[in-house]
Order: sequence, then C-alpha cells, then structure tokens
Amino acid sequence: MFSIQIPALHGKYLKEFFESIRGQTFQDYEVVVVNSGGDRISDLVKEYGFKEVRRGVRLLEARYLANKESKGDYTLLLDETRPLRKDALELLSKKLHDMVIIGEKELGDSVWIKAAQLDKENIMYCNTPEAIKGFALPRLFKRDLLNSVFDRLRKGLGEKFSQVIFPDHELIYYEASRLSSDVFVIKEELIYHYGDASLRDIMSKYYRYGKSLKVLKNTPYSFMTSVSRKKRRICVGGLKGRLILYSLYLVRGVPFLIGKFS
Repeated sequence: MFSIQIPALHGKYLKEFFESIRGQTFQDYEVVVVNSGGDRISDLVKEYGFKEVRRGVRLLEARYLANKESKGDYTLLLDETRPLRKDALELLSKKLHDMVIIGEKELGDSVWIKAAQLDKENIMYCNTPEAIKGFALPRLFKRDLLNSVFDRLRKGLGEKFSQVIFPDHELIYYEASRLSSDVFVIKEELIYHYGDASLRDIMSKYYRYGKSLKVLKNTPYSFMTSVSRKKRRICVGGLKGRLILYSLYLVRGVPFLIGKFS
C-alpha cells in the first residue's frame, strides 16, 4: 500500500489534488493530511474521507507527523500543489525501489511556468541525481527507510527540527542517501505542479526559502546553506533556453540571497 503524505497550509489546489488521487487506476493507498491551515482544509479532508492530523507545524515536522500516522509500505511525499497523473500509482507499483525520482510537469501558460518546466527538463535529462545537490528529489520512499531518516534528522537537528521549512525535502533525501544507494529515476511526467505564475510569487517564495535556510547554521547540515552546490548543467533548450533559465535563476536567486543574509 502507498501512503500519500500531504502537508496542507493554504488549500488552494487541494481539491484538484484529492480528485487526482480518487481517480487513480491503482487504488491501494491511504492519504494522510497534516493540516496547518484551518477549518476549510478540514472540511475538504472529511469530504474525501482521508486521514487528518490537525497541527500548526512547519514543513519538516508536518512530513514527520504524516509519516508517523502512515501505515503503507511505500510513501509518496507530495504537496497540495502536486496532483498525480491518473496512472501514476499503477506505474509506480511496478517500479518499487528504496527511492524513486519522478518526472514532473508544470501546469500553466505564463512565461515563468514555461521557464520552470524547462528547468525541470534540464534537471532530469542533464544532471545526475546526487543528494548533495538536492535539485532532483525522490518523491517515493520505502517507509522503513523514511522512518530511519526522520530519526536521524531529529537527532541531528535537535530543537531546530520543528523550525525547518526549507530545505525539508533535501534534508530527507540527503539522510536517505546515507542509508541506501537504491535510487531509481522515472523521467516520465507522473506528477503535475501548480507552480508560481508571477514574478511576485517567485520572488516572495524564494525570499522565504533564503530566510528559512538560516536555521541550518551550526547543525550537521550547515553545508546546505551553500548556494554553489546548486550549480547544474544545461543541455536542453539551446541558447534561447539558456537565456530563459538564467533569467529564472536570477529572479529566484536575488530574493533568496536577500533572505539568506537579512
């Protein structure tokens, strides 16, 4: 059985996400939602009959609580902005590994959405899935492995564990990679993503990311505060694609650095 784990805060795309789960061709799953957002999310979770944990927590702890309440053999770490293609679980059930990196498709038509899609293609086709870089992240984990990962993160971060927002997923992958080398890559786009369509949304998000990164200082994970580890190869899109991606990286990078050093 798959345990689909969802931290929910704003609930904007949660109904679309739930519909994508209900419509799966493979039905052996449970959904565990950690609700940090309020009654509207609770009502929607109850409408679909999924499991809810009602706690006002930050992202890494939300993922931990969801995993603690899960019963499946394998876990999908998703977000309320990431619905699934209708055959995603069926295909994943035939490709079970300790960790699986899954192709994603951006939803929308804005120039920034198209740039983010090009970035995803370069990540999947031009770069190796090294945990130290943290930009190609597994979404599927064997749950026994994930249990051990959270034990290690709680020990390594101590009281800071409950403060982590970003890079929650990168921390999980890093510790998982220290326990297992069984990482499989599915380039097919089985996960969709409602990304940031406007310049303002991108800059606001990456400012928050940079600001939240400071919690890792003076921990065993302080190396993750280095921006240089994010350098990636570009092989898709030609010269025009490079210009588009450099613009995207600038729009993300400037507010990220302002947040990091503010």
